[in-house]
Amino acid sequence: MSQDVQTNHQPDHPEEGLGISLPKILNILHRGRRTIVYLTLVGVVAGLAYGIFTNPLFRATAQVRPGIVSYSGQGAPLREWALKDVVRWFRTKLYWDDMRDFEPYNEYKRAPIILADFISSGPQYMRGGDVITLTNLSTDPLVAVDILKRAIASFNEQASRDSTSSSLQLTLGGALVRLDKIHNSIARIDGDIQRADLGILALESEILTVDASSKKIGNELVRLQSGRLWRDKAAEKSLAEAEAARLRLAEAETMLEKLMDLENETPESGFGQGDAVSKVLLQTVKRNEAALAGELLRTVNQLSAYVYANTARADTLKDAVAGIDLEIASLKLEQSVDLAQKKKALQLKIEELNIKKAVDLPQDRSLLETDLKAVQVQIDMLTPIEQVGRVTVSHKPVRPRKMRALTILTFLAFLGSIFVVFVWEYYQKNKHAISARESG
Repeated sequence: MSQDVQTNHQPDHPEEGLGISLPKILNILHRGRRTIVYLTLVGVVAGLAYGIFTNPLFRATAQVRPGIVSYSGQGAPLREWALKDVVRWFRTKLYWDDMRDFEPYNEYKRAPIILADFISSGPQYMRGGDVITLTNLSTDPLVAVDILKRAIASFNEQASRDSTSSSLQLTLGGALVRLDKIHNSIARIDGDIQRADLGILALESEILTVDASSKKIGNELVRLQSGRLWRDKAAEKSLAEAEAARLRLAEAETMLEKLMDLENETPESGFGQGDAVSKVLLQTVKRNEAALAGELLRTVNQLSAYVYANTARADTLKDAVAGIDLEIASLKLEQSVDLAQKKKALQLKIEELNIKKAVDLPQDRSLLETDLKAVQVQIDMLTPIEQVGRVTVSHKPVRPRKMRALTILTFLAFLGSIFVVFVWEYYQKNKHAISARESG
């Protein structure tokens, strides 16, 4: 009934009946409730359709900064690329020239979009220090990651051909030369270690020779000491025999002296004067005494010669023993001093080579390997742009955000339906005035 009243009662002027009050607003909303519900449902359906039919997008993110292209004299890294130039390179899609020939990008109609942004911590053209964030959205998370990696590789490849990277090439060439020198030095140290092993073997062989010489001297000492003992005993024996012969010689000389005295004392008158028999007997006695004296004299001479010979032999043996003692002393000196010192010197050389092999050369090699790693690190860090960390990708799609899209579209449809209801209400109340104005 209220609708009939409102329909039959039309204000003469469109401005009439426009007073705003809460009951009037609620009345309008109540009467247009179906419109509001239908349009809101349309928003819900639109939100659901957006979430269902829109391809999900994954976000891959990488951080880069201007890379090291050379080093100062003190070894400090130098960066030559400006942040603004790097950002401009990605924003102008120069990476597409290198990417379009690879699968699956050769099917792309246009270059994938990579967003490049940075927040400068200093002047805009400050070299190094600031980080540029690269972002790509793709329906496949692996493709999103690959796009960023290929774009970074494309920048480095193009920058390496650019004239501004000549310092990088010079630095790289110098570093490679240093690597070759370090490798040669390491190879030389390895050769020194092998030569030390050969030197140790040679010195050990010399020690064996010294030991053999010492053993030979020991055998010679045994032989000399045995000969000395024999000669010493022979000399004592000769001296004993000479002493015994000397005693017998003294007895023989005493007997010879007594015989000569007896011969001189034999009275010729005792045998009778002029007696032929007595003369014969006397002559016989004299001949016997003379023979006995001759025999004793020969024995004395033999004993004298024997004493002289044994004494001379004993002296000769004593001289030989003295010579052997000198030779033994010389050999013992050579064995205990010369050969021992030579062996000690060889052992010291072996210890020195072992120390050189176990300590000095490995330390030198370790220092060279440290230098090698340092140069290799410098080479690895040479790049027009440097990737900071790894490329990350979202585990869940970042677009579409279904709940947010559904909520927004539903809310917008709801607001739109209210707007439509009020516009329609206004039109219904003022359509005659609107028509009159149009006809007028």
